[in-house]
Amino acid sequence: MSKPDDLAAESLTPDQALDLLGDGQRRRAVAVLRESDGPMTLGELAAETVARGDETDSGPDPSEVTTDRRERVATRLHHVHLPRLDDAGVAEYDPMAGEVELTEVVEELDPYFEVVEGR
Repeated sequence: MSKPDDLAAESLTPDQALDLLGDGQRRRAVAVLRESDGPMTLGELAAETVARGDETDSGPDPSEVTTDRRERVATRLHHVHLPRLDDAGVAEYDPMAGEVELTEVVEELDPYFEVVEGR
């Protein structure tokens, strides 16, 4: 799951940051990863992302997320969101191991999260 050091040194443009956070499900996944203490499995991330709910309501407890819902979210994370985050250098996603973790580049998203979360 390692990237070349020069990729981690790249900065996100404001347009890239807004594009990455423009999708609610991807934004919730990044928020979950920001609160984790290290790598997460795809299944854990999917359940926690569902538990975050959406802008209109909070979701269920992660232990109450149905298998079907978790699998649908995991599929979308695997095929859409995690590759985008990986390409941007924000996360390192190993699809073979089914693990993802954030890189230091995620700190560049902090000001945008403050605005989105209304701080």
